[in-house]
Amino acid sequence: MSNRVFVETSPQTTASTPAQTSIGTTAAVFLSADQKRKCFMVQNTGTTVIKLGFGATPTQTVYHVALSVCAGADDGSGGVYIDDSWTGIVNGISSGASGTCVVTEFKTGSPDWDQASDLGLT
Repeated sequence: MSNRVFVETSPQTTASTPAQTSIGTTAAVFLSADQKRKCFMVQNTGTTVIKLGFGATPTQTVYHVALSVCAGADDGSGGVYIDDSWTGIVNGISSGASGTCVVTEFKTGSPDWDQASDLGLT
């Protein structure tokens, strides 16, 4: 029998400024590894498929997650990926030369983000 423990996590007090990121058909780093990351979001804002690799370099045929295209650029209908546990590197690649997405990351001040006393101020 396994034991499960509920741990109250600290509030998220730091968020990166969301900005549109351009990505092409060569894989690139979206987010560097960061133990202080509590959550990140990637939303496809373009008309090409965005593919993500977690700790690995994605290709057009091998990847972890594919984000669907927008009906029109920046219309808000593109695929969204939200992760609240991965702190490793996140790579991305686009199915076409003009891919775009918005990447946002939330961080805590402590590398041990399960500390309820951490207010994320450092």
